[in-house]
Amino acid sequence: MFGFVLYESLIQYPKVVTATELSKKLRIGYNAASLLKRRFQLFASDQVPKYKALTFNALESNFKDFLLPPNENKDITSKMRNKPYVCVDTAVLYSASERASQGRKRYSHRGQTSSIYLSEKLGGKQIGTLVQTIAVKQGPVFFTSVSNQKAETLGPLIKEHLPTCTPLFTDQGYPWLWGVYRNHRSVNHSARSKDNRFRWARNRWSKNGVHNQVAEGNHRVLKTAFASYGYIRPEYSQLYLNEFSFIKNANVFGLDVLVGEGEGSCLSRDAFSSNARATARGAVRIGGKGSLLI
Repeated sequence: MFGFVLYESLIQYPKVVTATELSKKLRIGYNAASLLKRRFQLFASDQVPKYKALTFNALESNFKDFLLPPNENKDITSKMRNKPYVCVDTAVLYSASERASQGRKRYSHRGQTSSIYLSEKLGGKQIGTLVQTIAVKQGPVFFTSVSNQKAETLGPLIKEHLPTCTPLFTDQGYPWLWGVYRNHRSVNHSARSKDNRFRWARNRWSKNGVHNQVAEGNHRVLKTAFASYGYIRPEYSQLYLNEFSFIKNANVFGLDVLVGEGEGSCLSRDAFSSNARATARGAVRIGGKGSLLI
């Protein structure tokens, strides 16, 4: 049954496999299906650090001695051509509406963080999920459930996943990254138009080759997939995010890199090139028609 969950998860990506679906397909009780789902999530959580190490080493090899122009207003499109874009962003996966707070305002938090907590008068409990996303264009992605957007919370996560030589692209919510990542660039999503006929600037999403659309695109995929669950309690959110990261990264690296003997043979400096699935011959990955290629 465990192999069935793995196989179905791989061929159905980016759709997720729910416990209800497992219960119907395997003709077992919902409690048994939930336990099977949880065991698969624990297995996926054990594999994510291996993919994280592979990603870290590949980025370090790709961007060794790499420097972006010191002038932040200079176009870097040609400089980043054939290079993997690495983007970081946060998104709210499940939020607490004012209706959930019985119409009360949320004064103790600001920004996205405020939408995942109930009103202080109702106890201020976290009932939503805030996700930190680290994504490589046409490459791996890592999701982490966080409680806030403070530098002391997000900083260690980013530094753990990405070498300091990595060109890192974000919105303007990460001004403190400049002191750590010398190739950090940000785009202003709130840029105003100089033309009085319009409110927002045309280049507020991408300017001079700088954008964080890789993370934004993964947010869309994540939210669409997790709509199948309806709701996830915050204390279990990391298990679900690890499962989704594992399936995504298995499509990038393959599965044989998880075996000790294959770690050195399935990853090259071109792992994040224009060919998103540039793994070595023999890697287990998803084929074009939904079949496993071995």
